[in-house]
Amino acid sequence: MDETDYTILEMMRENGRIPLSHISKEIGLSSPSIRDRIDKMENEGIILGYRPVLDHSKLGLSITAFISVRLRYPNCCTDEFIDEIKGISEVVEGHYTDGDEDMLLKVLVRDTKHLMDVLQGINSNRAVTNSKSIISLTTPIRER
Repeated sequence: MDETDYTILEMMRENGRIPLSHISKEIGLSSPSIRDRIDKMENEGIILGYRPVLDHSKLGLSITAFISVRLRYPNCCTDEFIDEIKGISEVVEGHYTDGDEDMLLKVLVRDTKHLMDVLQGINSNRAVTNSKSIISLTTPIRER
């Protein structure tokens, strides 16, 4: 990775559909050279994929919540546990964490009743001992 690669990544982060010709003009390299660099970053696992950024509220998912979960060892660290959590479609991210809680889950739901249902599903997992939820009011900072 060099400065040019970082510049390409930043331009792609700002606009995932940016034409190679535009990147080429800005950086001063040929389009095939830009394509080679992008291909290399894809092959090395630096670029993991391309996807649209969605406005979930327009899809009926108006509440984003973060659920911190305490887990019972050793049930918490199995593929079976992760597969069960992945099976809850409302869970869009999960992070093992340091501190009082063991995992932080990001969920998208329609309303508070829906959130209660999701919480019941999470808490019914035998590895979960306790959970606490926080509802997001707004998202002034998004992933770049």
